Amino acid sequence: MKFRIIRSIEAHIIKDRVPTEYKSLAAACESQFSEKCTLITFPHNRKDVIKSNLTEKALEKIGEPSQDTLIVVGGCFSLESVEKLKKYNAVFLALSEFSWTDKRHTLIKSGEPR
Repeated sequence: MKFRIIRSIEAHIIKDRVPTEYKSLAAACESQFSEKCTLITFPHNRKDVIKSNLTEKALEKIGEPSQDTLIVVGGCFSLESVEKLKKYNAVFLALSEFSWTDKRHTLIKSGEPR
């Protein structure tokens, strides 16, 4: 799964549309949601790192920021992804907040050069 976008969803329904392990996070953040929300669900296992290229693709699909609250679900967001999503005032629902950069994650995943 790359990502899934649900637009103009009512705020009280968000906790029913997120993966099970995110339901309590969604309920805790509900006061930050406007009446209508846009929900982007990225790969959401704890070890999934959402890098900026995937974030850019999702943001291109949703277009210009709207009045809807942008809610993003993912395992962990790279620092570059966080910067891009902050421009949309996104509410983050993530299981990990480890500070990865896109470059560092790619190096670790592919192995350090010798």
